[in-house]
Amino acid sequence: MRKLGVCLLMIMPLFFAVSLSAAHGETRVYDNLTEEQKQELASMQKDIMEKKKQLINKYVEYGIIDQERGKEIKSHIERRYENNKKNGFMPKWDHHKEKFHQH
Repeated sequence: MRKLGVCLLMIMPLFFAVSLSAAHGETRVYDNLTEEQKQELASMQKDIMEKKKQLINKYVEYGIIDQERGKEIKSHIERRYENNKKNGFMPKWDHHKEKFHQH
């Protein structure tokens, strides 16, 4: 149970940081990353994906969600990882710009 809490504590700041940046309208360009930087981002994203899958496994183990739903969620996590990998793990800060544009 302690490991589950630690995992959640590691993941939650990431969500908080993303929401703060988006709320402040912050836009950055990350076109000039070195290969080493790209590899580090890829490694961190893979670690995050693995931690999320471990969390889902614990939910299944503890009976919070059933095994079939756990497989669906893990499949979705893997698809998102692959999609992010295709995009070079670059954040898309303005993907809701059209939806929430101001007049």
